[in-house]
Amino acid sequence: MPSTLTDRADTAWDVVVIGAGPAGSATAITLARFGQRVLLVDEQVSPRFKLGESLPPTCIGLVKHFLGNLESSGLHPGGVFRTAGNVSVWATAQAQTTDFFFTQSGFGLCVDRLAFDAALRSNAIASGAALLKGMRFESCTRIVDGPFNWRLSLSSPGQTQVHRTRYLVDGSGRWAVVAKALGVYTDSADDLFAYAQWFTAVGEDDDRFTRIEAGPHGWWYSNRLPGAEDNAVRRLVVFHSDKDLPEAKRAARQEGFNQLLDDSTHIGPLLKARRYRPCGTIRGAPANSQRLGVFCGDAWLAVGDAAQAYDPLSSQGIDKALRTGSHAGHMIHYALTDNPRSGTDLGSGNAFIQQYAEQQQQLWQTYWSQRDFHYCAQQRWPEKLFWQRRHQPRLSPGHLRA
Repeated sequence: MPSTLTDRADTAWDVVVIGAGPAGSATAITLARFGQRVLLVDEQVSPRFKLGESLPPTCIGLVKHFLGNLESSGLHPGGVFRTAGNVSVWATAQAQTTDFFFTQSGFGLCVDRLAFDAALRSNAIASGAALLKGMRFESCTRIVDGPFNWRLSLSSPGQTQVHRTRYLVDGSGRWAVVAKALGVYTDSADDLFAYAQWFTAVGEDDDRFTRIEAGPHGWWYSNRLPGAEDNAVRRLVVFHSDKDLPEAKRAARQEGFNQLLDDSTHIGPLLKARRYRPCGTIRGAPANSQRLGVFCGDAWLAVGDAAQAYDPLSSQGIDKALRTGSHAGHMIHYALTDNPRSGTDLGSGNAFIQQYAEQQQQLWQTYWSQRDFHYCAQQRWPEKLFWQRRHQPRLSPGHLRA
C-alpha cells in the first residue's frame, strides 16, 4: 500500500535510502517493486533550485522505465520537452551540430529538475516505498546481533527518530553524508564550479538544441527550459570555470557574468537576437569530478553522485543516477534474498555487491578517459590556466586506492 511515513508506525526496514534525488528514488523504486520494505529519506521539506538538465536519446527508455509514459507522468508539458540535438562550439570556432533525428528515439529531453525529481519521488511511493520528508541523517551505528545491521538517527527541528534497517544506501549527492559518517574519503579532481543565470523572453524561441561553447576561461551551456508563463519563454545559461580563477569570481556577480557572456561568440548573440533578459539572481553549484575511495562496504553502498559525480560536460548526470540506482536496487535485493535471516556477507565479499562495486569502478574509468579526450580536443587557448590544468596528464582520483 503506497504511503508516506506519517501513516505508518514502522521503524524497521529492509533498506533505508538517504537522499531522494534521481539516484535515491530509482533505488527505492527498484527495491519496492521487488517487495522490499524501503524508507526513502528526503531532507528537504520544500524544493530548492536545481539546474535544468539535458538527457541524451539513450536515456529515454530508462526515464520511461521509472516514470512510465512521459505525457501521463505529471511532467508534460511543464516539466519536460523534446530536444532536437546538440550544437557545440568546441575544438574549432565553427559550430558542430549533432542531430538526434537519426537516433532510435529521434529526440532527447530537457527536464525541469524540480518537477522531474518530484515525479520520481511520487512514483517511489506508488511503488510501495515510504517517503520521510524534512528529516536529516545524523548518524548510523552498526548492530552486531539480530536481523538488522544499522541503527539510524534522523532529525528535524524539534524531533529525532531512530530507525533500524538491514541495508543502508547513500543517495545524498555530492555531500555523501553516509559515506562521510563511515569515514570514507572523497577524492576530487578539480575545482569546477557552475554559475547559472536564467533568462526570459516574450514571444517564441523555437530553438530546440542544447548549446555548448568553449571560451578562454571555461565553457558555456545553454538550453531552453520547459514551462512558461504569460507567453514568456525561459532559457538557462551556465558558465563553468574553476572556482579559484578570477573569471569565476566575476561570473558570480551580474555585471561580470554579463561581460563574460558578451565575449562569447555564439550563446551571447543568440540571447540578444531573441531579446532575452536576465531574471533572478545568479546561482552557483559545484560541478567538479569526484568519487568515493570505495563505493560500498559492510551492508551499505553509495549511488549516483554520492558514489561518483561527473563534470556536466559528460551530460550523464541523470542517466548515471537512474542506471546506478537500478543496478544498486537489483544487487541489494539479490544480496538480501540470499541472506534472509542475518546481516552476514552483505559487504564486498558478497558476489552481488562485488558486481556493483566493479561496475562503479568501470564506469569511473570510462568517464575519466572520455573527460580527458573531450577537454584535450579543445586546444585554442593553450596559454590559459583553465585549459592548461585539463591538458596536463594525471592519474584519475582513486587510481591508487581503487
